[in-house]
Amino acid sequence: MASVYERVMETALKASDIFWRSHTMKKMTARISLLALGVTFELTSKYVPEMHAEISDWENGRRVGIGVLPQGPNVTVIKKGNRFRYLGMALKDPHISVLFKNMDSAMLIFTGLIGAHQAVAENRVCVHGENYQAMQVTRAMAIVQTYLFPDFLLRKTFKRPPVLSARQVATKAKIMGLLLPKLIFSALK
Repeated sequence: MASVYERVMETALKASDIFWRSHTMKKMTARISLLALGVTFELTSKYVPEMHAEISDWENGRRVGIGVLPQGPNVTVIKKGNRFRYLGMALKDPHISVLFKNMDSAMLIFTGLIGAHQAVAENRVCVHGENYQAMQVTRAMAIVQTYLFPDFLLRKTFKRPPVLSARQVATKAKIMGLLLPKLIFSALK
C-alpha cells in the first residue's frame, strides 16, 4: 500500500505533467500563430493597399519583432522597399519589439479572443523602441488580423469590425489561398 507521501508525490507529478502538456500546447500554438502572423505581414504588404499606405512612411530596413516573454517564441519581419519580408522565428536585431508579457496574454490574441488594439490598451504587451513606432506596428497588426482572421473572429476582436468591400474580400480570399503554401515554405526555412 502506498504511503501518503507517495500518493501526494504521484498527484503532484500528474498535475505537473498536465501543466507542461498545457504549456507545450500553448507554446506550439504561439509558434504557429507567430509564423502565420509573419507570413501574413508579407502577404498583406504585397496585396493590400491599406498596408501600403500604413507603411509608406516607415524607413526602409525597419525590423519589427513580435514575440512572447520570457522565452519566446518570436518572429521578425523587415520592411524592404514597400513590402515586408519574413526573416524567421527569432528576434533578429529588431528596431521595435512588441512582446506579450506572458503566454496567456499571447493566447488571447492568437486565438482571436481580443484584437491587437485591445491587447495594447489592456497593457498585455511590452514595447522596446519608440512609442510612435509601436502604434504604427499595432495599426499594421490590425490590418494583418483583418486579412488573417475569419469574419466571426473579427466581430469579436474589433470594437468596430472592418466592413470589407468586394475587392477586399477577393484580396482576403487570395491571401488565404496563398497562406498555407507560404506557411509550409517558411516553416522549412
